[in-house]
Amino acid sequence: MQRFVKSARVLSIVFLAPFLAACAQIAEMDFPITREKQADLNLENVEIIRLTPENITSYAAARRVRSSRQGLHFAARSWKYRVGVGDVLSITVWDHPELTVPGADAATQTSAGIPVRADGSIFYPYIGEVFVTSRDVADIQQEISSRLAEFIPDPQVAVQVTAFNSQKVVISGEVERPGTLPVTNIPLTLVEAVTASGGLSPNANGQEVRITRGGRTYYLNLEDFLRNGRAQNNPLLQGGDVVFIPDLGNNVAYVLGQVKDPGTADLGQDGLSLTDAISAKGGLDNRRANAKGIFVFRAIGEGRFRVFQLDATTPISLALATRFMLHPQDVVYVVTDPVAKWNDAISNLLPSITALNATLALAN
Repeated sequence: MQRFVKSARVLSIVFLAPFLAACAQIAEMDFPITREKQADLNLENVEIIRLTPENITSYAAARRVRSSRQGLHFAARSWKYRVGVGDVLSITVWDHPELTVPGADAATQTSAGIPVRADGSIFYPYIGEVFVTSRDVADIQQEISSRLAEFIPDPQVAVQVTAFNSQKVVISGEVERPGTLPVTNIPLTLVEAVTASGGLSPNANGQEVRITRGGRTYYLNLEDFLRNGRAQNNPLLQGGDVVFIPDLGNNVAYVLGQVKDPGTADLGQDGLSLTDAISAKGGLDNRRANAKGIFVFRAIGEGRFRVFQLDATTPISLALATRFMLHPQDVVYVVTDPVAKWNDAISNLLPSITALNATLALAN
């Protein structure tokens, strides 16, 4: 996987090369930030935003919220294990050893029991078939007690799961020991699952952990939980969840145009501001760069982009750049001086940026 990600990053530079040549002369211009001027562009998939003191707070987060957390659970006190096919149940009726699971004496209580059959049922003496799947042990215990009462006065029944075989969580990606973990009657949180898998590897991107559940993917910032204790980034896991810890390979932005050392800028675990990214690439090329035309292209959906424009010629705008946090796969572009049309510039840039995002999505 790491080799494929590295190849994707090389390919991404190849995709970007055509517009580097085509846009070498993107220019100082009357930036179309009003709705009327944007409408004139005839580019419905592009939203242009000029960064100002009034809106900078909205873009000061180092990571995008990529999916609602609705559907994830965080309260351990509400956790109930639901029995599944393949689990093994131990059932004891006090003062009635003949109804105890054969071989389930005190020494073997944890290993002996009744396996749940493929149809979700078990067979129990006197009462016959009991369907147990998707039910918690208290519910199963109540039914068995109620049905046994026809044969035994006031039966005292205890039910427990002695082998948790039906539900597992897959932990993959940048952990020391990828694999599967059983879901049991003890709630399993994301951080506990990662810890049980040996912890994050040195190359792990803990800020964009993915949990896939029921065909839907949730993105969580595990680093935020570890550093700040925010419980919303440490949900309870359930059977069938697939947890993926990405590496830092795609945790980069692209700084291009009139900077001294165009290329990728590593966002790191803490994120990178626009100012820091430009500084990391040697700063603006003072002979060619137009500080009024610093742009950040950000994909916000399939074929859709948000373009941020910063005029860095004033102290206020420089301060704004220190607060604007880049997201993975952002493309920063610094324009040059000669005159050109804005819509021509956008038209030249977007196809290559679209290809870049498609390549990185495939790598992920």
